[in-house]
Amino acid sequence: MALASLSSEELVMKLGAAGLELSDEEKRRFKDFEVDGETVSTGLTDHMIGQLFEKSFKKQVKFIKIVQQLKQSQSEEPSESQTASPAVSQEQRTPVPFPPVFSLPKFPKDVQLKLDNKEPCHKINSYRHKIIRVLQETMAQHTLYPSNSDYVSVVKALISKYPFLRDAEGNGYHTWHMSLKRKFKTERSPLVDEEEVKKIKIKYGHNVKSTGEKEASCQRASRSVADEDRVSLIGEDAASINAHVKTLKDQYKKTKPDAAVVDEKMKQTFAWRRMEITNGIPVADILGKYPFLRTPSVLFQEMGQMHGVADFSRCFQDSFSKIVPGMLKLAQGKSMIEGHYMDARKEAIAESFCDMDFRAALVLLPVIFREKVDKYITIGQGEPATPYPTVQILGASDWKRIFTEKRIFSTVKIEGSEICRAVGVEDGILSAFSAYFVYNIAYPSHSRNTLLFLQRHVLKVSAPGDKPLPTAVVRIINLLS
Repeated sequence: MALASLSSEELVMKLGAAGLELSDEEKRRFKDFEVDGETVSTGLTDHMIGQLFEKSFKKQVKFIKIVQQLKQSQSEEPSESQTASPAVSQEQRTPVPFPPVFSLPKFPKDVQLKLDNKEPCHKINSYRHKIIRVLQETMAQHTLYPSNSDYVSVVKALISKYPFLRDAEGNGYHTWHMSLKRKFKTERSPLVDEEEVKKIKIKYGHNVKSTGEKEASCQRASRSVADEDRVSLIGEDAASINAHVKTLKDQYKKTKPDAAVVDEKMKQTFAWRRMEITNGIPVADILGKYPFLRTPSVLFQEMGQMHGVADFSRCFQDSFSKIVPGMLKLAQGKSMIEGHYMDARKEAIAESFCDMDFRAALVLLPVIFREKVDKYITIGQGEPATPYPTVQILGASDWKRIFTEKRIFSTVKIEGSEICRAVGVEDGILSAFSAYFVYNIAYPSHSRNTLLFLQRHVLKVSAPGDKPLPTAVVRIINLLS
């Protein structure tokens, strides 16, 4: 009897005859999950097989082996139609085409109940994973390698029926799209011996990223000088810029510089400075020419002028304050540093909670994106782990003090050299972030999601040609919305 024609009961008997002893509970699952010969012939994912044999890897492996033997023996036995016509191999059969209009499957009862009640269950990982799993298993009945249009049709169907599942940013379905792609990749990984996977690997290649040496310098970004900055160069030349620069250097030597003069000269040299930085002049040379960039206040003014924000620091504080509770909730229990913060908070007075929470949310930001804190902020005067802008705390030897004390000295380093000193963790971190734009530095991969979140969500700063936000960033924004 052909494998595809077996009922659930007949399939169970066939497996028993092949040496796979099933418990009564496992036999019941075959019937409850409607696992018959046709289902097995179409193909079960690892997750499906895991549900059939929950507590035995041995049975899962044996089941897969028996099914492969049944399929092989069936393919070796010619049918009546095969004796009358040329053989058609399994690889030559036309797969079931992906439907032009995707119909959503039924989800597990607990998930479906929440969806029907319009509850944002996608903010809870366990429910989100179940939705992705069911969608992936339904799509896998048609192909192990969905096209981009297949993915889009599925996720569009999902958010069309359940609009409260939409992403808070972008096209509304980007995180669902990426989660489905990752799920397929995970499910395909054990199938290295499958013929279809072999063919795809041969067709597209299998590139392995090599681990390079530690970077010694920062990569420069491809940001160009804005048209309005080019216009503001009119009336200035090398001689006039040199005169402005001399005034700035003279002011920097004074114990109490004239703030109005400094502000005026920094504005007059702004467009020229942007052109110099875009052309690749080293950071050390820029600081030697414009020493006031070593101060957080001038760094913030530079950022504000670049992006049309009157009070850059205040804008940041107002925006970030709104998400502090949500950020701390997301970071809860995910880092030893968060534990130090909780200990410090227990010992603090209520009046200091607001400042401490703001500081903690800012420090723990990389934790939420599973990025390394020590490539963002460190304690002590050792060499930073990265050449990219990094905050080093100088006035404290432990994290509890950092969260407790407001006026702690910090320094920002780029490529091992100090570029700025700040008072307070907040100004240190904002100075380091500003340095990426002021000195035209590209975001490093180790902190990219953290920095993109600060730029695009907190500060609402964007530039022409910006790519869609990574899935990890959009998911955090969804959880905070």
